[in-house]
Amino acid sequence: MFRHSKSTWFLIGCALLALYSKSVTAQTTQLPGVAELKKGDYENAIKLFNSRLVSSPSDQNAEAGLVRALIETGRYLEAENSAKKYLLKNADAGLVHHELAEVLAVTGRYTEAIAEFERALQATKATEDKLQSELRRAELLELTGQEDRAKPIYESFVSYYTEKNPQDAPSLTWIARALVHLERFQDANDLYRSALEADSSFLEAQLSAAELYTQKYNYSDATQFLDDALQINQKSARAHLDVALNKALEGGELMSAELARALEINPNFVEALTCKGGVELEAGHFEAATSHIEKALRINPRSLDAHSQAASALYLQDRDYAGEITTALQISPHYGKIYDTLAHFATNTRRTDQAAGFARKAIGLSPRLWNAHLTLGMSLLRMGQMEEGRAEVEKAFKGDPFNLWAKNTLDLLDTMQDFKETKSGVFLIKASARESDVLSNYAAELLQEASTKLIAKYHFTPKGPITIELFPNHEDFAVRTLGIPGLGALGVCFGQVIAQDSPSARGTGEFNWGSTLWHEYTHVITLQMTDYRIPRWFSEGLSVYEERRARPGWGDDWNPMFVRALVAGRWFKIADLDAGFQRPRSPTDVPIAYFEASQICEFIAERFGFDAILKMLALYRDKANTSDILRQVLKLSDSEFDREFSAWIESKTRPLAAALRTEANVVASLSKDEVLKMLATEDTFALHVRAGELLAADGNVDDAIKHFRRAIELFPYYTEQGNPYPSVAKLLEQKGDLAQAADAWEALAKQDENNLDALKAVTRLRLSLSDRSRGLEALRLSFYVSPFDYALHARAGDLSMESKDYAQALNEFKVTLALQPPNIAEANYNIANAYHLMGQQLDAKRAVLRALEAAPRYEKAQELLLQIVGQ
Repeated sequence: MFRHSKSTWFLIGCALLALYSKSVTAQTTQLPGVAELKKGDYENAIKLFNSRLVSSPSDQNAEAGLVRALIETGRYLEAENSAKKYLLKNADAGLVHHELAEVLAVTGRYTEAIAEFERALQATKATEDKLQSELRRAELLELTGQEDRAKPIYESFVSYYTEKNPQDAPSLTWIARALVHLERFQDANDLYRSALEADSSFLEAQLSAAELYTQKYNYSDATQFLDDALQINQKSARAHLDVALNKALEGGELMSAELARALEINPNFVEALTCKGGVELEAGHFEAATSHIEKALRINPRSLDAHSQAASALYLQDRDYAGEITTALQISPHYGKIYDTLAHFATNTRRTDQAAGFARKAIGLSPRLWNAHLTLGMSLLRMGQMEEGRAEVEKAFKGDPFNLWAKNTLDLLDTMQDFKETKSGVFLIKASARESDVLSNYAAELLQEASTKLIAKYHFTPKGPITIELFPNHEDFAVRTLGIPGLGALGVCFGQVIAQDSPSARGTGEFNWGSTLWHEYTHVITLQMTDYRIPRWFSEGLSVYEERRARPGWGDDWNPMFVRALVAGRWFKIADLDAGFQRPRSPTDVPIAYFEASQICEFIAERFGFDAILKMLALYRDKANTSDILRQVLKLSDSEFDREFSAWIESKTRPLAAALRTEANVVASLSKDEVLKMLATEDTFALHVRAGELLAADGNVDDAIKHFRRAIELFPYYTEQGNPYPSVAKLLEQKGDLAQAADAWEALAKQDENNLDALKAVTRLRLSLSDRSRGLEALRLSFYVSPFDYALHARAGDLSMESKDYAQALNEFKVTLALQPPNIAEANYNIANAYHLMGQQLDAKRAVLRALEAAPRYEKAQELLLQIVGQ
C-alpha cells in the first residue's frame, strides 16, 4: 500500500511539474498554442508556440508556453536550452525565469532553481505570478530542509489573503497550497473551493484539491476533482498519477493503467517513476523496481522519493542501504520520510520490530511526521505493546485528526477494553466478554495441539507469549489489521500476535474459525523461524498446506475457477507469485495465489521430501533469495522449477479439466433422453449431476445414485449449491442405508470445511448407528463452524460423559452454561457432576449449590450434593 506516500513531500514533488500559470492563459487567450496546451495537445502547442516565436521572438508568453509544453512531455533538456537561449536576449522575462526554475527543480538542481524563482519574482509584474514563484521557492526551501526559511513565506501568504482578499483562481490556489504546508487543511480546502468557483477550468486548483483530499483519506471526493481535471486536460500526466495514487489502496488494473498512462505522456515523470518503482517493490520485482528508480535518479539525482525507494530496494534485498540514507539527508537533513518509507516496506514484509525502529528514526528527524507516529503505534500494537502503541497512535491523531487509520484504531482499542483474557501456557487468548467462555477453551485446545505437532515437525519453538485476538465484528478485525475496514481476509499473524474473526463475525457457514486459527499459528512458526524473511507465497502456501493436515476438509482445495484459471494460463510463475498477493490485478488473483502457493508446497514435499522445505526455510533465515534457494535445495533454476511444477500440476488437473468440459448452464434445460445420449460420448461432471437429478425425479433411485457418485468421482471438489453429495446422501437414507448416507455426508464435510449441515447430518446418522465416537467427532468439528448452540454443546457433554471423558465433558458443559441456556440449574448440575466424577469435590460443591440456588427443589442436584458432602 501507498497510503502514506501522499504526504506534503509528494505535493512538493508534484509541484515540480506545476501547471502553466493563469496569467499567461488569461492575458493571452488569443495566443496560438494556449488552448492546445490547456487541453493537453502538447505537440500542436509546441508547433504553434514555435511559429509564434519565429514571428515575435521576444514574446515571453509564447516562450513560457513552449517551455511548459516541453516540461509536460518530459523534454527537460530541450526546455532548459530553449529558456536559457531566450533569456540571453530577454533577461526580464519573469514567466520564462519561472519555467526555467521548474526545469531546474524537476532535474534536482534545487539551489539553482531557488535562485531562478527569485529572478522570476524580481522580473514578474502580475501578482498571481509573483505568488506562484514565491510559493515554489518556499516549497524548494522546505524540500531541502530549510523549513525555518520556508515557513515565514507560507505565513506571508496568509497575511496577503487577509489584507488583499484576492478573488482570482490562481492567487487563491497558491494561498491554499501555502495553507497545506502550514497544516491548515480545512482553510486550504475552503480556498480551493473558492478558486474553483472563480474558475472551474483552472487545472491547478482541481489537482491540488484532489491531492489534498487523497492526502486526507477522502478518496471518493478526490475522485470528483480528478474527473473534472481530466475533462479539462486528458493528457495531464500529473492528473493520471493522482488517479493512480488515489487508487493505490485497492490497487488493481485501474491503478496500473493510470500509472502507465502518466508515463506514456511523460516518460521522464520522476514522481510516476518512483511510484512505479514502489509498486514493483511491493510485488517483489526488484529488477523492474530498480530500473524505474535508477531512471528517476538519472533524471533527478536529488529526488528524495527516489532515494527512499532505492534504500527500500536495497533493504528488501538485504543489501547495505546506508549510502542512500546519507545521500538523502545531505539533500534534506530533516527528511524523516526516508525512514518512514523503510518502515512501510518492513511492515509489508512483516518485519514489525524493524518497522518500529525505522519509525522511531523518522520521528527523530521529523517530529511532526504524523504518519511515522502512526506507523510506530501500529507496529507496537502488532507486537502486543498496547499502552505505548496507543500513546503513539494518539499522537498521530492529535497531529492529524483527519487520519482514518488513527481514529479507527483508537475506536477499536476502546472496544477491546471489553475483551476478556484467558491464559493457557504460552498463549494469551483475548475475546469479547460475551464470547470468551465459549471460544477460549476450544482455541486453547486447538492451539496446544497445533503447537505440539508443528514444533516437532519444523524443529522450531517460537518465542512467546503468543497473543490471539478474536473479533466478533469483522470490521474491527480489519481495523486491527490495516487500520481501516474492508479487509477480505479472515485472520492475520504479526509474529507473536494473531488477530482473526471470531465465528460470529460472519454468517454461519462462511468460514471455519478453527481452520483459520491453525493457518495463522503456522505463520507464527514460519515467520519466526526465518526471522521474518520468508516470502509471502511460501508462508501462505505452508499455512494452507498445514491446514489440510490438521483436520479432514480444512484448507482450500480445487474448485472450477482454479482449474479454468490454470488452463487459461492465469497461474503465476514462481518469480511473480508474491505479486499475486501484494499487487493483485484482478479479484481472482489472490485466491489463485493462495491455492497455487499451497500446491507448490505439496509439489516440493511430494517430489523432494519435507526436509527440502525445512532447508528452504533455513536458507531464507540466512538471507538467501528464492532463485538461489531453488538452485541449492531443489537443483532447479526458476524456469526449470516453473516447468517441473507445471508438468506436475497439469497431470493432476488434466482429468479435472476434462470433467468440467460440459458447462452446468448448458445441461440445465436438457431432457433425460438428451442427457443420457450425451453421456455416451461425454463423461462429464455436469452431465452426471443432471442425469442423477432427472432419474431421481422419476423415482429411479439406484441409477440416480450411480450418476451422482460418478459425478463425485470425476470432480469431488465441487461443494457449491447443486453439488451431488446431499442428493446421494438423501437417496441412500431413503433406501435405509444409513451407514452409506453418513459416509456421503462425511465425504462432503471432507471437501467443505464450512458445511455445518453436513457435519450435523454425520452426527445424527452416526449416533443413530450407535457410533458415538464418530458422532461426537463430527459434532465437535461443527463447533469450529458454529459454536453458539447450547443444546449441541450439552449433547457433546453427555456423549463425553458416556465415554468417561469427564474433562472434555466439563468443558462442553461450561460452554453450555456460558451460552445461557433456559435451564440454568441443569447446566450447573452437569458441571457439578463432571467435577464430582473427576474427584474435584470442592468445585463440584460450588457448582451444585449454584444449581440449587437456581432451582431449590431440583432432586438430582440435591442427591449429588448429598454424595459430595458424604465424601
